[in-house]
Amino acid sequence: MRTEQIKIVATVASHDDAISAAKQTGDGALVVRGITRAVVLNCPCGCGDKLTINLDARAGPAWRFYLRKNALTLFPSYWRDSHCESHFILWNNRVFWCGPYESWSGEISGVVQQKVLEHLGPQFIRYDVLADKIGEIPWDVLDACRSLAREGKVERHPEKQRQDEFRRILL
Repeated sequence: MRTEQIKIVATVASHDDAISAAKQTGDGALVVRGITRAVVLNCPCGCGDKLTINLDARAGPAWRFYLRKNALTLFPSYWRDSHCESHFILWNNRVFWCGPYESWSGEISGVVQQKVLEHLGPQFIRYDVLADKIGEIPWDVLDACRSLAREGKVERHPEKQRQDEFRRILL
């Protein structure tokens, strides 16, 4: 049965120990040796597969990760192109499923919205680039940009292939 929550159950030094620790659907274990190397998740879809997600750019392509208030966020989304074909966003230990009928939104922070408004200018910028610039989690910034666009304070790029770019509407 799929879950909507990830729980980090252990921080260990080896991949084998992480696999052993992640026993139930949604369990995760961080592999830390000097720095955080990977997270092993028991797939949140319930298929039982162990997902090893690289967090160390020195070892090849890596997800960005944020560990704040004991909550794990990964960027970008995780998409399996085989087996269960799960596609999800992991944001503050919550699993947001991606698909044609799925929608997601976090708890929009007024602080993040204010930072977005202060740093957006008249030029379009990708939400993840803006997140790096202001030191925030990309999903938080995307959620804030979408909310601000609904309020008419921010504009989303009109071209479909550039829908991840936003700019401030100057009044």
